[in-house]
Formats: sequence, structure tokens, C-alpha cells
Amino acid sequence: MTADVPEITIDLMELADLGQPLKLAFELHRQIRAQLGAVPVRVPLEQIAKALGIVGIREYDTDNFEGTLVISDGVGAVGLRKGMPPGRRNFTLGHEIGHFAIPSHRMLKAKFECSASDLRRARPKDQWETVPHEERIEIEANEFSAALVVPMPEYRAERRKLSKACDLEQVRVLARKFDVSLEVMAKVYVTSADELAAIVISKDRKVQRVIPAPNFPYLGLRAGAPIPELSLTRRWPDPSTIGTVSELRDVPTHAWLEKRGRVEALYEQVFAQKNGYATTLLTVETNEDDDEDDDRHWNRR
Repeated sequence: MTADVPEITIDLMELADLGQPLKLAFELHRQIRAQLGAVPVRVPLEQIAKALGIVGIREYDTDNFEGTLVISDGVGAVGLRKGMPPGRRNFTLGHEIGHFAIPSHRMLKAKFECSASDLRRARPKDQWETVPHEERIEIEANEFSAALVVPMPEYRAERRKLSKACDLEQVRVLARKFDVSLEVMAKVYVTSADELAAIVISKDRKVQRVIPAPNFPYLGLRAGAPIPELSLTRRWPDPSTIGTVSELRDVPTHAWLEKRGRVEALYEQVFAQKNGYATTLLTVETNEDDDEDDDRHWNRR
């Protein structure tokens, strides 16, 4: 049980007709706020699980799964791989709670074994109907967990305490405060930022994942692609910089962007991590006058 957080109760009837993952997470937040005044920044996942009907959470020395859920006679039991970092553990627990809380998942099967690749699955931009059901439920559980572990009103309150300008150090601070992984917080950070931002996660100077804001200029990067030669990320991480964050520096737009478009300036910041990992923040300045010129040109036509 989360320290210093009173026991909570969940009205299951209020959840009964909410099949969509995000609505379920938001309803859980609403009920917690009604009882506590606000959702704790470290969301009490164990208490939520208990209030929903999950009777046990155990950790196992295993490589067979990251998380597992077994449902029997309407109650659930969760298993987690022992040794996960706290942020990853919380996301995995939220994922298993999602399988239990989303009605269509429970109708599909009574036992779930979720791998690391399942916990990385994301919704495609289109053709959702073609995604196999087994993959679809993992994506929905990920969406539920991401929404559950970072409640947005509480996130915005914490974000307002920091500088308005984007900075990777803020992502690290917020990830620690909400007890989530850097990657989970990165997604929240770039999609809610006032600036156009993207975060690139790499290992050994090769792209692993790209997390852009919805309107961020096209990067043209895929998993496994080399980090661009002209980028700061190509030069910054070395044994002397591990654990440090670079300053935000301007770099040539063509260093990262496949098409410049209205972008006037591109800025890059890098967090060098252990074992060859790096997290890169990209922000852009755009020329808003281009839109006005286009409008005037259209009016003349």
C-alpha cells in the first residue's frame, strides 16, 4: 500500500459501462479525487488493484514475462518480474490492472502473460481494424496504464512549477516525481508542451523509438536507423558525460528533419545514459508568417 495514502474505494458500477481504456482511467482518477481531493502524484496502484478485485500482487524470478494476470471467479492475481526499475514496474502493474478493468479483455481470456514487446506496443495511425485481437488488447492495456500512472490535472500542476521552456532535465524531474519511466513521461511531456517537441530514444547511436508531438515536422526515422551524423547526439554521449544533460544547442535543420517546411530553427539537447543509451530532445521554431502569406495569396487568387 502506498505510504501516507488512506485506503480508497472504487464504485465498480460507475465503471461498468466504460469500455474505452482512457475513460476507465479517468473515472478511476475522478473517484480518487472525490475521496482524497487530488490523485497522489505517485498513483496508489496497489490500492486501486485491491479496490477493483485483484487479491494479490507477487514478484517472480523469471524471464517468461514482464507481467501476468490470472482471473478466476471474478477476482484477479497479478505477477510481476522481479528486479524491474520502479517506473517500469509501475507501468507493468498498470498494464495488468488494465487487462482486469477493461471488460472486453476479461471476456476474451482469463490468463494474460505480457512480454516486454507487448508493453511497447502502440496504436498504429490507421487500419486499427486490421490489428489482431491479441495485439489490440496489449495496446489498449498500454494506453490505460499510461493514462492511469500520470493523471493530467496533477501533471499540469507540477509542470507549471517548472520553467515554461522545454528541457530534458524537467522530464527527468517529472518522471521521478510521478515514479514512472523516462519514456512514459517523455510521451506526456511532448504531447502537452507549448512548444513543438520530439524525443528520440537511442542505443549505441541507433534509433530505438521516436516520440513526436502530433504536429512535429517529419523526422523520417525508423527503429534501427543511425543517429544523424550532424547531430549533437552523435557526439555527446561518451564515458565522461554519462548521467549528464547537455545544454540546449541549435543545430542545422537538415541534421534531423527530412523536410524543413516552415521550420526556422532546430534545437537539440541530450541526456547521456548508461549502457549506450541516450535520450534526445528536439524543439523547433517555425515561421508563422508563412501561414499569413499563404492566406493573402489565396485571397488574391
